Amino acid sequence: MALVHEFGIIDILTEFSDAEYTPDKYHCISVNDDSIQALLQPLSLVKTYFNTLDQPEYGLAYYGTTIIPPESLPSFLDIVLSTRNLNQQDDLIELCRKIIHAKNEDKHMIHYGI
Repeated sequence: MALVHEFGIIDILTEFSDAEYTPDKYHCISVNDDSIQALLQPLSLVKTYFNTLDQPEYGLAYYGTTIIPPESLPSFLDIVLSTRNLNQQDDLIELCRKIIHAKNEDKHMIHYGI
């Protein structure tokens, strides 16, 4: 079974809990594992947090929860936009829309790797 990657927007950061898996709460979209694999190396330079805001890291927690702060969203978007064959990958186009939405609202994003 392929790994599933889900991305959403955290509307109210104080209500975030890493103890529960709640993709519906964050209006998550799914992104193909092959698409994420291609992004892992460039994303390794993007400031993120693993599981909680007490664990600063870089890149995506491939298995688990990643919190992407608003200041990292422009870099995240640039990396996704630079993906080869972007126009042929609907999941990455949808991810770009989700990043832009979070960026415009100055919100944190969440990534679940399950």
